[in-house]
Amino acid sequence: MISPAMLSRALLALAIALAAALPARAQGPLGMWPEPADGLVREALDLSYARAQLETFAASVRRNGDPACLQAKALDDAATVAGGRALLQRYALRMIKMLDESFDRSAYQVALSAGAGPDAAAEIERLKRDPNVAALIALYRPAQLAKVVDTIMEQFDRYVLIGRIKLDPVSPIARGELELMKDNPTEAMRANPTEAAEAAVQRYLDDHPSPRIDRYLDLLDAVEAATPKGISRQAAAKLGPMTYFAGAERDLAELCVGRR
Repeated sequence: MISPAMLSRALLALAIALAAALPARAQGPLGMWPEPADGLVREALDLSYARAQLETFAASVRRNGDPACLQAKALDDAATVAGGRALLQRYALRMIKMLDESFDRSAYQVALSAGAGPDAAAEIERLKRDPNVAALIALYRPAQLAKVVDTIMEQFDRYVLIGRIKLDPVSPIARGELELMKDNPTEAMRANPTEAAEAAVQRYLDDHPSPRIDRYLDLLDAVEAATPKGISRQAAAKLGPMTYFAGAERDLAELCVGRR
């Protein structure tokens, strides 16, 4: 049983992953999110990092799927990867929509104004147009997308575990790869752009000192501090992997995967 506290942390993790370096005002196609969710998820799943995990998913389907079904449907690696990607795209969009609808924007805005001033939201938007800030955001983008991938995959793995779906874990953290395989990284770990992006950001900060960048980063700290204020225990208790991925067992059955 996942506790409300655990759900609150998961909700916060996704909120910050999607919003980090970008949101600060309640606007756009999904309220707090500053860009269309379908494009964001699609771009995240285009990463080599996501592709490596989808290939892990396909290998698990081959191991655990019904052999007669797999043969009858002629599900090769490409078809299985495509099916897994379509499933994750569909349910990730649902997850973002649910999170967006449960987020208390008024409480968030009050907290952000208290922490960074009443003009904080508009100031972030102005600073994003500064060339140095825009360059910094672009350098960090791969890491931001990787965080979105991590959240999607980890929620999917939790759904599989709780729902007793006959599949092996997909995400590196669920597979125990982060600590156990540092000296022998898997393809997914090698494809993770986070370390390179963070190093590029640090080099840029060292080479381009700027009071506008400093202010922008301070405001992002305020965004991160204010975000939990928009997440209530009551909202978190209604969310989680079994809600986000409800019905995914039908999609998995199309890929010849059933319950344990």
